[in-house]
Amino acid sequence: MIKGFSAVVTLFICCVIFSGCIKTSPDVLTINPSMTANIGSYNFVAKSTVPATLDAQVHDTTTTLIITGYTSDPAYPYDKMVISITKYKGVPGTYSIVQGQASGTWYHSTNVSSALGGVVSISKVESNCIIGYFSFNTQDGQAITNGAFNVGLP
Repeated sequence: MIKGFSAVVTLFICCVIFSGCIKTSPDVLTINPSMTANIGSYNFVAKSTVPATLDAQVHDTTTTLIITGYTSDPAYPYDKMVISITKYKGVPGTYSIVQGQASGTWYHSTNVSSALGGVVSISKVESNCIIGYFSFNTQDGQAITNGAFNVGLP
């Protein structure tokens, strides 16, 4: 009887001690996935934004970050914006499309507009999200400006 009582008391004390260790930090950002951009007079607003990572090879240490925003515009239900960083290290930085560090593609109806030049930038990496911006010009003359994204960690 004493063994059972002491086990219950020990369990109760452990619960009291360790419950004080679980804290919610005010520094942790709430994830509100989003992606927006201006394409001429059209304002792209994603209804869903999906982050992903791709490891090219088992022995290669590079990881590609891919962020895809799917349109919220019912007139163009298959439109999407895809941006990527080819050697993602999980830290803030600005990545050049011209130098091959990043890429961007705008899918509109049946047109695929790939970036020729511009940047993708990660301004903040938190414990649960990635925040950044992008702008680029496409091979068919589209100027994608004021791009912004906020996604959870993949």
